[in-house]
Amino acid sequence: MSKSKNNPNKNDGFNPYGIDKLSNIKPGVKIGFMKFWLSGAVFFMSFTALSASVYDVLDRMLFLFLLLGLGIEYILNKVIIWMNNDNQKTLKYLPFHLKRSSMLSLFASMGYAAIMILASYFFIEFIMSIGIPSIGMIMFGFDYKAVDAISFGLVYLGFDYIWVLAKNYLLLKLKK
Repeated sequence: MSKSKNNPNKNDGFNPYGIDKLSNIKPGVKIGFMKFWLSGAVFFMSFTALSASVYDVLDRMLFLFLLLGLGIEYILNKVIIWMNNDNQKTLKYLPFHLKRSSMLSLFASMGYAAIMILASYFFIEFIMSIGIPSIGMIMFGFDYKAVDAISFGLVYLGFDYIWVLAKNYLLLKLKK
């Protein structure tokens, strides 16, 4: 046999073409990263792509609200439901439990997005007003006093974690 590095018969336990590369990562970590990434990316797109000279802050907030609400409903919740199986229960990471094909689910996602946006944005503004720098201030200098996408995504993830914990606690209490 050949002793080359590309020998297909050689098995050292690593398969670069294996299907389950991400199977060792816990679903909570994957879902948390997805929530952080979606919220940060939508914030970045709405506050960076739209010019401040053309669009008012409220216009950009409305764009953020619409994109995040639709992203939660049609991306996050769908992936969380698709990830659910017998080995890993992921439905506990959903922000609410409603029938997904109803308009009530879309309105609940929009309401959830509005609560999370307002809580995250004003929390970061409060933190900066008392003198604690945001990640954008650390990265771009302390003259840059604005909410940035990374800070927004991290704070959003923190508030989402609190929301999901409270929802799961209430559901547990209601079942008893």
